[in-house]
Amino acid sequence: MSSILFPELLAGPIIRRVDLTQAYIWIATSKKYNIRAECFSITTRYEGNVYDKIRTSSKVQRVSFGENLHIHLIKITPRRPFKTNQLIGYNLHFKNKKESFDLDDLGLLNPVSKNSIVYGSLKYPTFYIGNNDSNLATKFLFGSCRKPHGEGEDTLSYGDQLLEEHCRNVTQRPEAIFLMGDQIYADDIPDVLFRPIQKLSNALIGKNEDLTKIEPRLAEESFHSSLDKINGRKPIVQKLANFTSGKSYNHLIEFGEYAAMYLLAWSPVLWELCDQFGLNETFDEAVENDHIFIRSKSEKLKLLEKLQLKKRYTDQEKQVINYCESTYKVRRLLANIPTYMIFDDHDITDDWNITAEWKEKVRKSPLGKHIVANGLAAYWAFQGWGNEPTGFKSDFIYLMEKNFRELVSGKKRRYYSFWMKTLWEHRRWYYVAPTSLKAVILDTRTLRDYGQPISKKQEHPDVDINPPQLVNAHQLRGVTSHLRRSRWKKDTPLLLISPTPIIGFEIIEDIVTKFSIPLNMLGIKVETTFDMEAWRYNGKGLTKLLNQIAKWKPKECIILSGDVHYSFLVDSNITFTSGKQIKLKQITSSPIKNMSFHKFGPLVKLTSSMHQAIENVDTVHRYCDQSYQIQKIEENNLQPDEFLWKDELQYNVIDGYSIIETENNLGYVKIASDQIETVFVKKNQDDLIQ
Repeated sequence: MSSILFPELLAGPIIRRVDLTQAYIWIATSKKYNIRAECFSITTRYEGNVYDKIRTSSKVQRVSFGENLHIHLIKITPRRPFKTNQLIGYNLHFKNKKESFDLDDLGLLNPVSKNSIVYGSLKYPTFYIGNNDSNLATKFLFGSCRKPHGEGEDTLSYGDQLLEEHCRNVTQRPEAIFLMGDQIYADDIPDVLFRPIQKLSNALIGKNEDLTKIEPRLAEESFHSSLDKINGRKPIVQKLANFTSGKSYNHLIEFGEYAAMYLLAWSPVLWELCDQFGLNETFDEAVENDHIFIRSKSEKLKLLEKLQLKKRYTDQEKQVINYCESTYKVRRLLANIPTYMIFDDHDITDDWNITAEWKEKVRKSPLGKHIVANGLAAYWAFQGWGNEPTGFKSDFIYLMEKNFRELVSGKKRRYYSFWMKTLWEHRRWYYVAPTSLKAVILDTRTLRDYGQPISKKQEHPDVDINPPQLVNAHQLRGVTSHLRRSRWKKDTPLLLISPTPIIGFEIIEDIVTKFSIPLNMLGIKVETTFDMEAWRYNGKGLTKLLNQIAKWKPKECIILSGDVHYSFLVDSNITFTSGKQIKLKQITSSPIKNMSFHKFGPLVKLTSSMHQAIENVDTVHRYCDQSYQIQKIEENNLQPDEFLWKDELQYNVIDGYSIIETENNLGYVKIASDQIETVFVKKNQDDLIQ
């Protein structure tokens, strides 16, 4: 029995998929409840707000993942379709045999409370449904890469600031937010959170997973002694799970650990519990309690290692405080805006499926296969389910319920193998969001095509570099079918969400391309060291996607991406051999909280600007040759038989002098019929929406 007393609400409410005929709300509770939603159309006037009740019905699906973890997806269906560009408020009513309450009883509707999820004078959390047939511009927030101990401010909280400033005005308020990967860093958990996550995991689920049944070698002293200690898991996940993450000292393994990290990401509740029940430790306390794994054998080396670990521990503590404080604003943001998500590698583990060899090695490892399945189950529960609820049939949900019921009860896990196989082979993580501008969200992780090595293998037969095609033919066919069913029409704008940029930052990608062969010949694994999985590294895969976009025939294709830990804007005009042309606008916003360039960010920005000035060209000309190699040319004078497609890239200056942004930021895009405006929202930026 857990000694931690959980409050009723663990995380949420989070607004998920919304259209004219239905709205989904996600919520995590510590007990089972029947939940009913109540909706109001809100008319804002100078003297106040008028609330008219909307006749709706509620249907709830619930999956119990542990004794104290129950996730609900509430489907709200209006008797008549919701109105577009109409502010809609909602309340949730909870009931079981012992108690009944609503969001107000939980203190979430008190506007002066730190826990409030309402804005200004509004009585309820709100959302609205956009309409691209109106003259109003369409507005979205987007971003990726949010790590608790990432350097800098948590800019996801700035989205809350935007909504607060324009909460009653749908002409200025963003319609939806896209979170495009690395919502958690499962492979890179800060030292200060590792022990609290373990305790919360056990309390949420009700018991620990018996990992020795999955991997008997974990019972050996060399692994068993470090499994539950800070800094102790890197040898385990590298040697037993075949993972390649370089920062996997505290890698999440059990489902409950993934769940605890998601709850810490979405809500302040577990942070408050950590304080209430004394789950946090200083470094010295962790050492005294024998909670830190020290690898060194000699006393002199042990002392040195402790000093290094103490610095890492205390540095991470400072960054985690900022993340913790931001969760109040993040909870309010997600309660007031439809949210669409997709994974990238860190949601499961760094380098996830980066090569065919990686995938096969992990699949053959019982522990590696188990961790990936746990990560995917957690992704589904906390992210994927709400993206497109009808994409997960009753047998999928039944399998989730049965597997975790057996885990909690301690009974023989008869469904375990089927559960794991189903998650590994699920093919519908991609989807189309029903936003006013339809948005195609690509899965660039589980449906890759590794194919044959690219043609450079022929030039260098001793070098095996084979970056993957990030999506395969099955996904492209599926997305096309989804688009057709969504009633998207050709010759209208289309949003395309790809976790990693489709049109990348040429200066950086060109350097990686040039040095990949010699570095690989020196024995450096360039695929994992430099994350060689950008779209341009596999010209065949990029060509297939570009051809598919051309077949869709959008009026304009706007690509939103993250992943790379810097932000930029680029316009691409693409011409195929046939003479057909398409225009792409690539907007990349990353990271939300995980600056990679540290103090060198300004230097990177300056160097990029100087490079562009030295080249003395406003437009970069490239072409894809018959062997799918993408090459730069000085002048665009190719003959049709020399290329599969060619493009002209124009990088936009985004802050007065630079074409790249390296600070934490949250993307904001405003799309009108005659122009597209982008702001990378970062620290001390108040004039966000005009």
